[in-house]
Amino acid sequence: MPLARQFLNRTVAAITLSVAALILSACVSTSALDQLAGATPSGSAFTQALFRNYSFLANSLRGRPSDDEELDPFTLFDDSSSTDLLAEAFATKAMIAANGAEPDPEPSFDGESDGARNRLIQALAAGKDRFPQDAARAQTTFDCWVLNRTVESQRAASEQCRSQFMSALLRLEAELRPAPPLPPPVAAPADYTVYFDFDSWTLTGEQLNTLQNAINTARAGRQSRITVVGHTDTSGQAGYNQALSLKRANVVVETLVAMGARREAIQATGVGEQDLAVPTPDGVREPKNRRGVVTLLP
Repeated sequence: MPLARQFLNRTVAAITLSVAALILSACVSTSALDQLAGATPSGSAFTQALFRNYSFLANSLRGRPSDDEELDPFTLFDDSSSTDLLAEAFATKAMIAANGAEPDPEPSFDGESDGARNRLIQALAAGKDRFPQDAARAQTTFDCWVLNRTVESQRAASEQCRSQFMSALLRLEAELRPAPPLPPPVAAPADYTVYFDFDSWTLTGEQLNTLQNAINTARAGRQSRITVVGHTDTSGQAGYNQALSLKRANVVVETLVAMGARREAIQATGVGEQDLAVPTPDGVREPKNRRGVVTLLP
């Protein structure tokens, strides 16, 4: 039996059953296509989206544009007698959705459409409640592909719908994939400060504990760079203080290396009596200014 005749028989049977159901539910008209204009869809967000999409397809086939301006247009079809049953088929599905029921996607016709339909069924089951608009678009473009293929004059329209279906299905499947795990948090820069006695660059036991804490934090947070800056107070000559601050920075570096840090990952500088922690006039011995600052960087 020719493919077109098989479709006509199947579509007529489906339309007859749908029309009978609508009559029993107090619908007056026997044409689903004529009922679209006055239909008020009910049910879930998914069935309401199905109604809008199927209605658009049905109205396009009979040459009347959809009233839903928010719906992305599918393909506007030629208005000819060969598409009358197609329009009624889409209208029937629209009216089923209008009553809150979910019409099944059309049966497949070959290996490609069979595999596509299986993917669609799985995506609809997982996504029709979470992504109703995209799920409805995937189903209606699939039906647009399958049904239009049964009419020779609609083969080009069928191919356009097939392309739209594949895009819609890929979008829905992408939305349903689990979100990739978040990358591990990058540790923020952390500062550790050690203090020195007057005119000294020797570390005490307490300051060694501070540097060990810095090393432990760097390992746990996977920081890969360390800066060390030596400082002095304002007592003494500026040139002497500059050299002293560098000695303090270098002793901190050697201690960190001894504790396991990579020397090439450490950058050391001395700034003398610049950048005071506690602003003082010149010549003031301020313990909090005699320091070395260790900064851990990602």
